[in-house]
Amino acid sequence: MPGLILPERLRASDDLEECVTTSDRIVIAIPSHGIYDLCTKLDRYELSQISWLSVVKGIDSRSLLTTSQLLIRKLNIKVQKIAVLSGPNFAVEIARKLPTITVIGSKSSLTASIFRQSLQNDSFPIRTTHDMIGVEVGGILKNIGAIAAGLIDGLNLGDNIRGVIIPMYLKEALEIGTKVFGAKAETLLGPAFLGDMITTAFSNKSRNRILGLLASKCITKIPEHTFIAEGKSNARILIDFAKEYKINACITRFVYRTLEGIKPYDAFDFLWSEIRKNVQEIFNFEVALKN
Repeated sequence: MPGLILPERLRASDDLEECVTTSDRIVIAIPSHGIYDLCTKLDRYELSQISWLSVVKGIDSRSLLTTSQLLIRKLNIKVQKIAVLSGPNFAVEIARKLPTITVIGSKSSLTASIFRQSLQNDSFPIRTTHDMIGVEVGGILKNIGAIAAGLIDGLNLGDNIRGVIIPMYLKEALEIGTKVFGAKAETLLGPAFLGDMITTAFSNKSRNRILGLLASKCITKIPEHTFIAEGKSNARILIDFAKEYKINACITRFVYRTLEGIKPYDAFDFLWSEIRKNVQEIFNFEVALKN
């Protein structure tokens, strides 16, 4: 973030014990592939009095759990002490006090309020909801939409096709979110998923869009332990969930096939064939909204 001055009170530390034992509020902001190991390291500490906020936008590939689910199951943290955050939130814009909003989801109004009061300012109002899984899953699902948008733009398929791919993915994301995870459709249709996806799908500040652009040029060998690899591992996980719940996730499948090394134009040809054959069904939002 060139040109931004960090507050003098802000201090960096790599001492996990110090961070845990001197804090009553902790924000988890690491790639999803690191959450499981972090929980293993945290297991030795007394954590019951700490309030937790996850801004992680991915699923752990080992346990197939979200961050909040891992905190509950691996560390026995009470759900009332956990909150999650998602929204159209590029950090560099927030730091420059450019206007946006975000959503905090928590089963506890108190925990949501603690983090809202800590983070909110005039240019960054925060909405709260009890639909914690909806907020968390919204941040995960938007990754695939942003990768798909990058792929489509990188293949130079024109502007019109954006207006096909985005609503198609909105429909399948609603199905996955509501049927697989139990999210509320109204949460996904707000800033936590749809707002975040719109922002990341068409901005080159977005790592997931960049991943799609790279994949459109057959560059798919992304180092595993990077933020940019998160969307790739999540595509595979979401495809498996969609199969289990009999959801036709053709955009997620298009993204997954391309990231796995299938030639991007071949992957798109297969997708386009599906679209032409099922043009009546693919925009049936009534199906997506039935839970």
